Amino acid sequence: MFDQTRLRLSRFAPNAVMPPHDHDYASLNIVVGGDITEKIGNGERRYVRGHASFCPAGVIHSQSFGGEGARQIIFRPQDAWVDYLSDCKLDLSHSPFVGADVFRHLGDRLRDELASDDAFSAMAREGLMLEIVAAFGRTGSADRSTTEAPAWLKRARDFLHENVSSSLSMARIARAAGRHEIHLAREFKRFFGLSVGNYLRRLRTERAAALLVQSRNDLTDIAFACGFSSHSHLCREFKARYGVTPSQYRAARN
Repeated sequence: MFDQTRLRLSRFAPNAVMPPHDHDYASLNIVVGGDITEKIGNGERRYVRGHASFCPAGVIHSQSFGGEGARQIIFRPQDAWVDYLSDCKLDLSHSPFVGADVFRHLGDRLRDELASDDAFSAMAREGLMLEIVAAFGRTGSADRSTTEAPAWLKRARDFLHENVSSSLSMARIARAAGRHEIHLAREFKRFFGLSVGNYLRRLRTERAAALLVQSRNDLTDIAFACGFSSHSHLCREFKARYGVTPSQYRAARN
């Protein structure tokens, strides 16, 4: 379940030191600010923004933080996610880590979603964690190059269009496509250019735009009909998409 990931943003004070310790659970970690020096066994690594690392359960490590402190997103990967990483030929027992632009962007987006509490945030956070797992796994396996979205991915996209107003989760969409959530999150973004959550946001605002022109329904009714949690939620997402409020959009087209 999503809530078992214990997703959090941790902040560490400037020049602080964390003595040797271990955890009884594995974690995936992304630095979104500052820097961290970590000692594991006889080795030492330095993590900065855009570095992702896997910390296995029971591995003793210590950390020190730079002059600006550090901010790190930490979550516990589900068992199926760990199995996926193992299938990608990653040696998880050796605490693998990687730095790349993709983790900088995903980390920033996940940090922003942690600060949001709208109706899309839970699925957006889950989708981003799955993208992070997929990107981390890709460091251990060759990426396949193809230009045509596979049939199962098109089914996932069609499912979103057919259920745009419904309460959706990554698991439900993945079941409709017949694939694992990790593969869905990774391939959807690769072929369609948006995460599942952002694609659904766009679909709902586009449907609201059509209803504003085609009907005289109250804005609150349109908001609920399009899957938004409230009038204000519709207004916020609509203005982010179109640059005007729903009322302004309707007035300009009537």
